[in-house]
Amino acid sequence: MRFAKFFKEGLPRKLLFCLLFTLTVSYGRITFPENGSVLNYTHIMFKWEQEPNAVKYNLKAIDDFQNIVLDVETEQTLYISKTDFNWGGNYRAIVSPMFPGGVSGVWSDTLFFNIANEFLSADLEVELFDQESLQEGLILISQVSPDFRMVIIDENGEQIWHSEFAYINHWNEFGQLFGMKNGRGVEVNFYDEVLWMTPLGTEIDAHEMKQISNGNYMGIVPEYQLGPIPLGPWTEAYQDLGYAADGETEEFQWRGTKIVEWDRYGSEEVWSWNPFEYFDMNDYDSLEGRWWSPINGSHYGLMFDWNHANAFHFDELESILYVSNRNLSRITKIDYESLDIVWDMGPPEEFGYGDDNICTNLLFSCQHHIQLLENGDLLFFDNGKLSEIFLNDPFPTTRIRRVRVLEDSYCETIWQYDLPQELYGHSWGSVQLLDNGNYFLYTHGSGYQDGTICTLMELSPEQQIVWKASHTIPFAVWYRSYKIPSIHPSAYSLKMDRYRTVQNDTNNVTGIIFDEINQSLNFFINNHSEYGQLFSYEILDSNGWFAPTLDTVFIEKGESFPISLLPNSHNDSTTTIEIGISPIYHQWSSIDLSYDVFYLSGILDVFDGENIQEKFKPYQNYPNPFNSKTTIKYDLMEDANIKIIIYDLLGNTIRKLVDEKQFIGSRKVIWDGKTDLGQKVASGIYLGRISIGNSTNHTTKLVLIE
Repeated sequence: MRFAKFFKEGLPRKLLFCLLFTLTVSYGRITFPENGSVLNYTHIMFKWEQEPNAVKYNLKAIDDFQNIVLDVETEQTLYISKTDFNWGGNYRAIVSPMFPGGVSGVWSDTLFFNIANEFLSADLEVELFDQESLQEGLILISQVSPDFRMVIIDENGEQIWHSEFAYINHWNEFGQLFGMKNGRGVEVNFYDEVLWMTPLGTEIDAHEMKQISNGNYMGIVPEYQLGPIPLGPWTEAYQDLGYAADGETEEFQWRGTKIVEWDRYGSEEVWSWNPFEYFDMNDYDSLEGRWWSPINGSHYGLMFDWNHANAFHFDELESILYVSNRNLSRITKIDYESLDIVWDMGPPEEFGYGDDNICTNLLFSCQHHIQLLENGDLLFFDNGKLSEIFLNDPFPTTRIRRVRVLEDSYCETIWQYDLPQELYGHSWGSVQLLDNGNYFLYTHGSGYQDGTICTLMELSPEQQIVWKASHTIPFAVWYRSYKIPSIHPSAYSLKMDRYRTVQNDTNNVTGIIFDEINQSLNFFINNHSEYGQLFSYEILDSNGWFAPTLDTVFIEKGESFPISLLPNSHNDSTTTIEIGISPIYHQWSSIDLSYDVFYLSGILDVFDGENIQEKFKPYQNYPNPFNSKTTIKYDLMEDANIKIIIYDLLGNTIRKLVDEKQFIGSRKVIWDGKTDLGQKVASGIYLGRISIGNSTNHTTKLVLIE
């Protein structure tokens, strides 16, 4: 009553909204983010529980100054805000269901959350040259110096996310993150949670960690072996330290890097490829100065950094592994099953990096970030530290290379971009082929006279600069950068059809309601992320109304996948179903839900999604029963996308009658009792399902007799 008085007297909106947070009785809760969270991002995802009978929801948020920063209505149980929240802010949020006729429900419990302060040493100078050609998305940066922090910015350089939880060295197209934490290889998510770790005590190299197609994890591990100190300009310096340094005595520690695969469940090593078993130790760097590094203070200590694997790509279709061996200026193709080398790609024999390399005309050096594209091309970042020697360049030149290997023997250059002198990257670097055909790259920018300037660029296929950003702090160090769709790759929801509270005799029942016409179990998996994702779903039924169901579907970004099941029987008046949904690449976000299902006699005015009577009025088909044809009639109160599909009682699709946008007015469609192939169906009961838009469904029973 007091609330009604406040509304009538026109209480100021700001004060009224504040009262909503403190005086109302709650119906449920916002399930994400957690209450009391301190968030390290400004693109906020809200998730809440589906409410029976609700057609949509009103989500509101206020800041510390009682300003309403978010006030939206949505039909879904998930909403992502990208523009309403700021670094350093304190916020409260509530959500309310809205019922047919515009009736609002009570508000949820209040969610309190804070957003951390912005990370200050990641400021960039941004230049946008061609908005229309720019790939939409965010930019992930692995920053190592001057501060260790992973950062995500938007195209304007505005910071969206940051974390010092783990070091990220790999992101993939499903939004998974991989790297290192406390010396162990890890998979983490954008919410600073560890999802998998390498075994405790296993030394991990920081360059690459990822999950491969069989679900196992693969990474780089140091391997040590005594070897000789070869003869060279450094010989006397090593002899002064007491070594024989005669090119034969195995007296000095060589550091190789092998590729290791671990079981996804037990973290046990199940496969490895060791360069000491397949490479010749007579192949080593003699031009870059790697043998001088141990005695001049290498961060590896008094050991020789030999092959230095810094990237790999596993091709599950061909069962092939591609490995970038930086210090050998070599890319190696390995047969995963036999472990044999298919080929080594690198410079000619006279440079001392191997005597059986293919594609010796490319003359790349000290490369990073090898990857296999969908069409079989290889894309990598050629640092070009030896390009003055290999290619007679007037200065060291970094190149982006896309090549095609033909008959495992020679290479064709498909695309190449030579960076200007100041953007030469003596170490680190990455390149990515974007969905729109552009190339996104990071270079250390080692060629500036006043110090390195880490630089990001997006290039068109015609090599025009579309977008560019440079770090404002000289001598900073990044490892890699990726352009990503969003920070919420696990954003999805489940929406149940005909989830209602109805009165049955003198009792209210809440669950999924069946009646004599509406007897199919319908739900939608909604992919709210900006990634295409694979989802598995499982349905179990306590009383056998529905056969156990387990399936996997791919859902494009922003799309919904409808699932409809017809019961085998419903001898009992109620059953309970268990529904499990799991994103294949984000199984940590799986949900398991339980619903009571009620079969009530008669025909109930119960529909899903929204108040159907406001937009759609169905009629019983006529004649019914029918012999040769029957007419399905309905009225549309507004323009809508209409689908009409005929099913048999086992849920098999018999005929697709309509799939089009229709306009306001009365509509009729005739079914002649035939399938899509023109075959006459047998006598029996069939179901005609009318779908209006993405969320409203009506089912009518069609009885065919002969």
